[in-house]
Amino acid sequence: MQPPTPPTSPSGTPPASPSTPSSPGSPSGVASASPSTASGVVGCDTAIGAEASPPPGFAVVGGVVALPVRRTLQVSRVELPVGGTGWFAKQGLLVRRDRLAELTVPEELRDRFWLTWGGMAHPAARVTAGPCGGAARWVAFAGGYVVRAPACLAVRVRGRGGEQHEVRVPVGAPCPQRPSPVIR
Repeated sequence: MQPPTPPTSPSGTPPASPSTPSSPGSPSGVASASPSTASGVVGCDTAIGAEASPPPGFAVVGGVVALPVRRTLQVSRVELPVGGTGWFAKQGLLVRRDRLAELTVPEELRDRFWLTWGGMAHPAARVTAGPCGGAARWVAFAGGYVVRAPACLAVRVRGRGGEQHEVRVPVGAPCPQRPSPVIR
């Protein structure tokens, strides 16, 4: 099976074809254990671009990543890392080039929600990225979210100082309307 085609930018990319089930990621990433406990590393060499600032509709979380929070991400059918079929939402990740970022799926969601960016071999419950070199402030990686069913899902982000922040991402389903935090 072929992995989804990487987006050219972390914002507004079309989804993978819903008629072609695919497995997110490619052999260049690192993952271990079962998908519910697996960790992945997003290598700087897998970046697809760089940006001066996050696009509209993205929330800066913990000062280290920018994630979409306002528009519902489109999904397409895929094979799940635990067997069966589910959904993939193609969405790039922006990471501050000079920071280390850790994104995790809350423990209570780990049997139905996974993360994959930068050509990881398998979707994982925990992903780390950065720091990366370069002149641009934000580094972009292709990938997205793998879910059993579309939902508004929590992603936890840990950045500088070890503080953990949580943001809700609309993966195939809208999130309840409330002000989106811009956490720096």
